[in-house]
Amino acid sequence: MPRRLRRLADLVAELGLEGDPATLVSSGEIEVEGFTVTNPEARVAAGARVARRQAPALRGEAKLRAALGAFDVAVAGRVALDVGAAAGGFTRVLLEAGARRVYAVDAGHGQLLGSLRQDPRVVNLEATNVAALDRELIPEVIEVVTVDVSYLSLSAALAQLASLDLAPGADLVGLVKPMFELRRATAPVDDVSLDAALAAAIAGAVRAGWGAMASMVSPVLGARGARELLLHARRGPAAPPEGHPGGGAAVPAP
Repeated sequence: MPRRLRRLADLVAELGLEGDPATLVSSGEIEVEGFTVTNPEARVAAGARVARRQAPALRGEAKLRAALGAFDVAVAGRVALDVGAAAGGFTRVLLEAGARRVYAVDAGHGQLLGSLRQDPRVVNLEATNVAALDRELIPEVIEVVTVDVSYLSLSAALAQLASLDLAPGADLVGLVKPMFELRRATAPVDDVSLDAALAAAIAGAVRAGWGAMASMVSPVLGARGARELLLHARRGPAAPPEGHPGGGAAVPAP
């Protein structure tokens, strides 16, 4: 007897998942017997194992989650800007922490997870260079900024946010990548280079109108095992705490 086949989107609808069944399938969120199927019209055996794909573990999540805790940054109820969102690791952590809305900006296209694309709290600004950001694209007052960019220093990224409406006292958590901050051909690994990269990032933040508050070594290595730092700064001047010149008290990685 031939097996009974059913439309995949109909089987997904019976799972009771949040979101449009056809969209969940087409965005790569659904697996059939452990394999991702992206055609909502696909015919699937009625008894096949259909489930939502487990979201991939994103290194960025661990980095930002550690930083928010170490720096005691409040996110709940605030509007956030995630520069260099990529797949959405930082964006997802901001939502988990209670962000009211997250503007997810990335120069690339098609990287943001399907579940985040469908979240009404996320404004997906893919294929958008940070230099193009203005108050027309982002009309709200930004209260939290996260930055994780490659091929561009944190200092350069912050300089390009000047046209946005940044709230006084807004919090910034940015990844400091020595390779890009110091414009090196390869990622430096020594402590002297890490300190130099942090000093450069702090100086750039101050020039862009941020007061450095604290820094920490990232608990997760970057691409190709590169060591990275996380910088916390606040919009407006800040009295430099003890630590690195120009501000940025060092705190241990959790």
